[in-house]
Amino acid sequence: MSARDVVRLAATQHDFQQYLFDAVGDIAPQIRPGGRIPVDKRLGIYHNAYRVRLVDTLRDTYEKTWAYLGDALFDPCALAFVEAHPPVHRSLRDYGATLPDTLAERFPGDPDIAELARMDWLLRQAFDGPDAVALPLETLASLSSDDWETLGFAFVPTLALSPLRFNTPAIWSALDRSEAPPTAAPLPAPAALCVWRRGWQPHFRSVDETEWAALGRLRDGARFADVCQALNDTCADASTLIAWYLRSWLTDGLVAGITNADA
Repeated sequence: MSARDVVRLAATQHDFQQYLFDAVGDIAPQIRPGGRIPVDKRLGIYHNAYRVRLVDTLRDTYEKTWAYLGDALFDPCALAFVEAHPPVHRSLRDYGATLPDTLAERFPGDPDIAELARMDWLLRQAFDGPDAVALPLETLASLSSDDWETLGFAFVPTLALSPLRFNTPAIWSALDRSEAPPTAAPLPAPAALCVWRRGWQPHFRSVDETEWAALGRLRDGARFADVCQALNDTCADASTLIAWYLRSWLTDGLVAGITNADA
């Protein structure tokens, strides 16, 4: 293939990509005719198939949101997203990351929809996120009192925390069981969704504002002793609370290792 042919091929590929995006430009003369289907019709098939494939990708990633909204509401949102946000990577793994923001704009009176979509996204990201081995609970038994003064925690890389305003986990769980979801209702107090993967299975649970803050500080590199002190300053029976938190983080598989927070 000559250098001229390479340049011509690159230009044709660029024009064809642009046609897939917006169906503008006269690319038909660059396509060799042949077969039973005319060039214009073949181009139309590719143009539509491109969008269908991306909408199907969004349906798969946001499966519970799709079920919650139904085809009549979800598909126009997905198609509008495809039109505004063509893929920029070869892999479609991360395609659709900002769809929750689009849904928040399209349904400003129903913020539970965007929150459900964010939960869908976090669970999908956890599904094939980086692997990590959870720290055994028994490891802490060998630590000295001096170790606890500077100890910090490294969490599994799939751990994600996202604010919760509604009973979104209950909605998601009902949809996962193919049941009618409960009516969206605001939570009585601030909370967060905690998502992570244990083994091969994504998990989630709600955490209250206090646990959310503790997890966030530790994940940002704070010393465990400092987090305990902050809880002691603001919570009654803080020692019981932090013991329960620590045991649940370890038994749930959120913690991957111990760090020296002063290092």
